[in-house]
Amino acid sequence: MKNNFIWILGVFFLLSSCAKEEIVEKHDNGEAKLVFLYKEDNGKKIKVKEIRYYDNKQKRLEGKFDKEGNKIGEWNFYFSTGNKFATADFTNTETGKDWIVYDNKGKEIVSSQDKILSLHFAEDNGLCDIQARKSKGEVFYKFFEDFSICQKVNTIGNIPQGESMSWYENGQVNSIHYYKDGMQDSIYQVFTKDGGTLIKGQYKMGKKIGKWEYYLSDGTPQGIEIYDVDGTLLKPRGL
Repeated sequence: MKNNFIWILGVFFLLSSCAKEEIVEKHDNGEAKLVFLYKEDNGKKIKVKEIRYYDNKQKRLEGKFDKEGNKIGEWNFYFSTGNKFATADFTNTETGKDWIVYDNKGKEIVSSQDKILSLHFAEDNGLCDIQARKSKGEVFYKFFEDFSICQKVNTIGNIPQGESMSWYENGQVNSIHYYKDGMQDSIYQVFTKDGGTLIKGQYKMGKKIGKWEYYLSDGTPQGIEIYDVDGTLLKPRGL
């Protein structure tokens, strides 16, 4: 009997200490977009956790706060599919530590062993971009609202070096180009959302060289330009 009483008492205190949930914002379809969890302290509501959702009910991000409203502990970020996008520890840091970031195929693109050089958050606490120093160089990633990759740039410091790529929100490659010491060099290609070619050419230390091809979005050729090795235009488009 005594053990039952202790168990009931424990459940009572557990339930009384639980945070209260409040839907703060909804999507246009009526589904919850932003949820706060509060605890009462002398009649005052204190936010202890935040959960954001996509309009398909999948979590977008979640994390806890201390009494001063600072992020604490582990924060998790998700793709709209429900798969993990990123995780970080915000204990005693405003920008997080031990970041691990994945692409939407589950490949780890930032490791907890990488040194984070810079990152930025959106107003809703979502990760906008991150730059990390890896064992084989530095890389900058920029993300769409659903955390799919918008842009990837290999860098040395803040100077682009090597391959740079960008994507459309549907996952199709938008552009591929290369840098040498911060100047565009080698292949340059731009594509449509359906994968068709819009522009195809080549740079040499920031100058267009050789043949440049241009197309309309339906694949119709729009003309070519011809450049000398020093970047001089030899044949304008349309001639």
